[in-house]
Amino acid sequence: LGLSFTSRFELTRNPVDADEAISAYNDAVQLTPEGHPNKPSYLSNLGSSLIRRFEHTGEPVDADEAISACNNAVELTPEGHPDKQSYLNNLGSSLMRRFEHRGDLIDINRAISAQNHAVCLTPEGDALKPLYLHNLGISYTSRFERTEEVVDIEKAISACKDAVRLTPDGHSDKPGRLLGLGTAFMDRFERTGQLADINEAISVNTIAERLIPEDHPDKRSYLNNLGISLRLRFQRTGDLVDIDNAISDHIDSVRLTPDGHAPKPGHLHNLGLSFLRRFERTGDIIDIDKAISAQHDAVQLTPMGHAKKPDRLNSLGISFMNRYKHTGELSDIDESISAYTDAVNLTQDSHAHMCGYQTNLGNSFTERFTHTGELVDIDKAISAHNDAVRLIPDGHAQKPGCLCNIGGSSLHRFKHTGDLVDIDYAISSYNDAVNLIPDDHTHKTSFLNNLGEALLSRSELTGSRVDVDMAISKFRLCAKSSAGIPSLRYRAATKWARLSLKDNSSTALDGYDTALALLPRVAWLGQTISDRHKQLLSIGGIGNEAAAAAIALGQQETAIEWLEQARSVVWGQLLNLRTPVDELRDADFELANELERVSKDLESAGNRNDSFIPSDKQLSMEQTARQHRKLATDWDMLIEKARSIPGFEDFLRPKKLEKLSRAARSGPVVVINVHEARCDALVVMADLDDVIHVPLDGFSYTKAEDLQRSLNKVLSTAGVHKRDARGPQMVSTKHDNLKFEEILSMLWTNVVQPVLAALAFSVVYFKVSIDPEPPRIWWCATGPLTFLPIHAAGLYNTRELGFKTSDFAVSSYTPTLTALLERPVPAQQQFQGLLAVIQPCTPGLSPLPNAEKELAQMEQLDSSLHIHSLSGELATVESVVNGMQERSWVHLACHAIQETSEPTQSAFSLQNGTLTLSKLISQPFPHADFAFLSACQTAKGDKKLSEEAVHLAAGMLAAGYRSVIATMWSIMDEDAPVVACEVYSHLVRDPQLSSTRAAHALHHAVKCLRDQLEESGKSSFTSWVPFIHVGM
Repeated sequence: LGLSFTSRFELTRNPVDADEAISAYNDAVQLTPEGHPNKPSYLSNLGSSLIRRFEHTGEPVDADEAISACNNAVELTPEGHPDKQSYLNNLGSSLMRRFEHRGDLIDINRAISAQNHAVCLTPEGDALKPLYLHNLGISYTSRFERTEEVVDIEKAISACKDAVRLTPDGHSDKPGRLLGLGTAFMDRFERTGQLADINEAISVNTIAERLIPEDHPDKRSYLNNLGISLRLRFQRTGDLVDIDNAISDHIDSVRLTPDGHAPKPGHLHNLGLSFLRRFERTGDIIDIDKAISAQHDAVQLTPMGHAKKPDRLNSLGISFMNRYKHTGELSDIDESISAYTDAVNLTQDSHAHMCGYQTNLGNSFTERFTHTGELVDIDKAISAHNDAVRLIPDGHAQKPGCLCNIGGSSLHRFKHTGDLVDIDYAISSYNDAVNLIPDDHTHKTSFLNNLGEALLSRSELTGSRVDVDMAISKFRLCAKSSAGIPSLRYRAATKWARLSLKDNSSTALDGYDTALALLPRVAWLGQTISDRHKQLLSIGGIGNEAAAAAIALGQQETAIEWLEQARSVVWGQLLNLRTPVDELRDADFELANELERVSKDLESAGNRNDSFIPSDKQLSMEQTARQHRKLATDWDMLIEKARSIPGFEDFLRPKKLEKLSRAARSGPVVVINVHEARCDALVVMADLDDVIHVPLDGFSYTKAEDLQRSLNKVLSTAGVHKRDARGPQMVSTKHDNLKFEEILSMLWTNVVQPVLAALAFSVVYFKVSIDPEPPRIWWCATGPLTFLPIHAAGLYNTRELGFKTSDFAVSSYTPTLTALLERPVPAQQQFQGLLAVIQPCTPGLSPLPNAEKELAQMEQLDSSLHIHSLSGELATVESVVNGMQERSWVHLACHAIQETSEPTQSAFSLQNGTLTLSKLISQPFPHADFAFLSACQTAKGDKKLSEEAVHLAAGMLAAGYRSVIATMWSIMDEDAPVVACEVYSHLVRDPQLSSTRAAHALHHAVKCLRDQLEESGKSSFTSWVPFIHVGM
């Protein structure tokens, strides 16, 4: 009866069956007299059932009783009895399970002794030999995890290999034997760091998991083991695919483990660890919150006295520490120290994990010291790290990390006390760590960066040039490493460049070149567009800094290329995804098709929004994010494959000046670099091989910031920063106009006039007729200058010609040179009509009474515009998008919103919601040509992302529109119809209806608006200056 219940329990894991089996075996033992030949068998079976229930419930008394029963079975069985080895095996297994729970080395030593005896008693060819070898291997593995004696893990692998070899394919125990071997390989990898071991572990664990049916109760254990091995390889190589797959396996493992089952805490612990490791790589706060949640549950479910309790406390401490680093919340570091302290107090010095717990405790004290400055914390940190180094054996894979940590704490104390002994110790420890860690290890870059920082700190005290040169060398090695976190490598590259620049060394340019090349890795395609923008916030104006350095060293061509590379990174990625692959298709048809497919999927993935996904959708959310990262990895691989084809070596690489100069085919493009070190204008012209350099000696970054603040103050006083400001409330005082004149005068004198003089521009007497056309000029500003009206610069205290930008040329703006390069023509070259979106009354916003007048005046123009209007309730998000997809031109007379906290959520306000920037750039507009954004602040942008051009006008360019009329700030409702009518009146004079004349049309329209305002006595800069043209 007991055997029957046991068999059913093996299939169902129903605890009732385990209870019934134990009850039956107990009765059998009690009813069997001493000396009866079956007594040992009944005792052994009772012990096996008790240990199975212990594995399920974790109840300590079951393990004690199991060992007692199995031990009695062994003692009652004479040597030479055919069942002796079976009873020894069961005793060993029971002792091993109790060791895993309590951690008493006596138990695991007794287990190995019994299991070795069982193996020795079992002849070759015996069907049970593989089982006994497997269990022996598991016990050696368990003892190794406690003591880290290398001989134990070697014996474990040998025994497990023999067990797998002797178990025929198709045998029901084959997966379990493979699982044991995989665990042994994982443990040896953690000790030695050899990639071959973890690769073998993953291979074995994958085979084992696939052999287990989906509905098998042990499926969760196999998924758990596979997840662990994938996480370990990720920690070694940094491959995001591994950690994504690990998390997926762990989520399944936790889901399949019922509450109350003994393995549940372990599976939660491993899930938390994987979320933690991915957070360390990606910085996604959702991951660290999930890690803490899972690990907290694991600790709470693990009883006091359990051998794994310290390990789970340690992991929880690590997660709190990581969240503290991300949020700065002191409560998290306090929680971290508490968890680590508990782990240390529950662990003996002889335990193999003690050095790791001490290391982490030391790190937490160091972090709290940086927050509070309390010397007692840094002293405790150094003490803990010294204990860790003392405890860890030479050759251990974690030794470099322990040395690096003690270096970090010593460096912190040096910065506080100035004691040279501390900095020398820090450098020595960092050096040892760097020398011990393999070159391809993902942590190598971190250790090199830390060593560079320590050398730099010592040089600041001693003035040693040798230390500076060595620091530069370490930063260079860190930046150039193929492994490691891209953001860390980027920071190292900038330090390499800046230190070299202090000596005017040309090697600084190599540093900046490396930093800029890493930007697409920092703001990786595997992230959402919103997350990429957040990553770029921490970078700031590296392109401006690099360009200023290049200009200082006489490399103007390099400066232009770098500015292009560093600006509008996200828009550039979007354009790359939309790059036609016709030429590549001729060279490799399948590659081009696959690249086209992945690009489309990747563009769609980049626009996803995880913010509002309900908690019950966690799994699908996780799968979506993982698929996004896989697409990005696939895209990178496809690009590299394309570049291996002769003639495609530069496929989608940053463009050189030779190609960029084509952007100036219709007129000069003036790129103005504004940086703290210097300000310069770099002019690109199509018919010149060289860049024209115009130093702006009278201008500075500080002046640009002052002008921006002054402009904001004027606009705020006039009420034009309000979101509903396309209305009648704006009032400009005489004082405002005078301040505006001052701003425009400063821009003229210090920026525009020197450029026009260098280009020998002449005053042009503009005519209404199409020919001859006045010249055009494009402005590509950087930094604070991005938000200033360069096109309106001039001296407005005189009516004499030759003192205003508009006296010389028609101005346009462009976020990058690439935006002006020839794009593929729309699917149908023929003009497809104009969509007019008119919103006089938008729910929740102030009315725009002149919007209808705007449409009426447009409809009175030439019928060749083929206007299709959507107004009021018809102007829904869906209908507007559909209309834009069918037509060449779009006119939007509505409210617009600039969302500075989430730039991609900037939007046009329509009848049933908002048409966001993220939605615009995710839609195909096959006929897109010209857009007139007759709304508020459609080209305002975000001052925190000044180099990214995150505004609606740039979004329209990214969506495929070649030419855009937009506004730098809110406009008067009554002014909009005047400008719109004049623009379209000018455009319809050309029978070809070319959007390339939009800039001229706007120039003419603004002049008309100014004339009207002057005639009515309402002349105001805030009325006409905001209208700008962007694009071709």
